Amino acid sequence: MKHFKKITLFFMAAILGLILSSNFSYAATASANNEATLREAINGATEATVIELQNDISLTSPIEITDKTITINGNGHTITKDATTWNDNGPNGSLLTAGAGAKLTLNNLSLTNSHKYGVQSYNGGYVVLNQVKAMNNGFGGVLANGGTIEVIDLYLGHNGQADSNNGIEISQGQAVAEENKSTVKMNGKISSNQTTNVVYVDMPEDSHGFDIVNDENSENKIFVSGNQLVVTDPQNNILYSSNEIENIGNNVEAESYIENMVVTLHINDKTVNMSVIYGRVITKEQVEQKADLANLGLENYTIAGFYSDAEYKNEFDFSKGIITNTDIYLKLAEKPTVAPEKDNTPKTGIVDFSLVAMFIFATSSISLVALRRKEK
Repeated sequence: MKHFKKITLFFMAAILGLILSSNFSYAATASANNEATLREAINGATEATVIELQNDISLTSPIEITDKTITINGNGHTITKDATTWNDNGPNGSLLTAGAGAKLTLNNLSLTNSHKYGVQSYNGGYVVLNQVKAMNNGFGGVLANGGTIEVIDLYLGHNGQADSNNGIEISQGQAVAEENKSTVKMNGKISSNQTTNVVYVDMPEDSHGFDIVNDENSENKIFVSGNQLVVTDPQNNILYSSNEIENIGNNVEAESYIENMVVTLHINDKTVNMSVIYGRVITKEQVEQKADLANLGLENYTIAGFYSDAEYKNEFDFSKGIITNTDIYLKLAEKPTVAPEKDNTPKTGIVDFSLVAMFIFATSSISLVALRRKEK
């Protein structure tokens, strides 16, 4: 009986171990400190794999990933081209490529000095960029080539030829399946020390078109404006503009840029302008802060109301979003005059009568002592 119990407990432990391993081992882990160990970790991956870089790594040729889910944690290191031994894989020339069926996530990593691009998503591949820097790459920093680029945190230095710049390129190369559109998804922030072509479009005439997707909470967003793409900041101001793209509307699926609305605050004979994102609701507190009466020389006034007309008949409705240029009239009221506090200090110069009493008592005591001495 005891033997049977031991066997039962053994099998139960084994089954529990299998359950736990299947539920909690979501990804294999590996480390890499040179090109050989990086390729070994990628090529040997049979499940979602996380690779931790231990050193900067120089590549002799592009790394191409298909049908795998790989995360590379750069830990502040750099992947670059070995200038003396580099050899393109045919027309590729990028340091890293996520191809069909692949999802490549890059964290805290720099990509530099490639022959063509730092990283590309190709023909259905998916690339996530989080705390990634792309600098000094020969053709461009990042390429959406029939695949998806998701930007969480991307810094772009100068990329491309010496006299030009090419940050994120949206294009379509050969052999891209019709169902695979080049896509850029903004899900965070993008920054650059360049001002031109931070986003660059180079789509062939027979392209499948491309998509721009903005997460609602993305710090920076990409919109279509005229024949360009524009990158905006959280206040909807344009930071960067792309190259001109003829008939862009026929190629891109994206939101259109709507410039900020202007809210003009009328404060007596003065005006102050507020820039408001289209459709946003503003608050009384925001208007009060922008009005800044002290800065306007009106520190002796307070705001007594907000109106949509100069006669102060109709109160302004703060519950509706701003969809046109708008006027708000601020009614002011003078601050009440505060009477000065009465000065109760005695005019005789005597501050405290208790001191006088003490003086008289001391003087009297001395006199009595002196008189008694004389009587003796």
